[in-house]
Amino acid sequence: MRLDELLERLIWQENELYNLHKLGETFATFERPEMTETFRLMAEEELRHRRTLEGMLSKGSLKETAVIDYLDSLSLEPMLSDERAKPESLEELILEALIREKHAYELYTRLAEILDGSLSHIFKMMAGEELKHGYRLKLLYESL
Repeated sequence: MRLDELLERLIWQENELYNLHKLGETFATFERPEMTETFRLMAEEELRHRRTLEGMLSKGSLKETAVIDYLDSLSLEPMLSDERAKPESLEELILEALIREKHAYELYTRLAEILDGSLSHIFKMMAGEELKHGYRLKLLYESL
């Protein structure tokens, strides 16, 4: 896998998470209005992650970094094999989002360990936010 392919796939995954959270916001509006704000906030953070990754791709921020040496050993599966989600209920949506948040957390944590300086800090921050999303989704699931 090439570096730009990695970033493109991460951007796709963040967009999928954004779409899941926006769909969760819609489901919640009609089924569980008290959950709407949580989904909205998570969607905003996923959008910010996507924009950050798009910036890295366009600026070539990861070129000449240690990530290049680890591309083949990052264990990018299962995150990069996630397909488009098609949940039919709020419960299915939350479970799908939980899995994807876990995958994102694990990969961003690996990237933070490989990189130095501000790039490491960015991926640590993103990993932390994915972990918080997972916690919020778990709480939402338990309240169903």
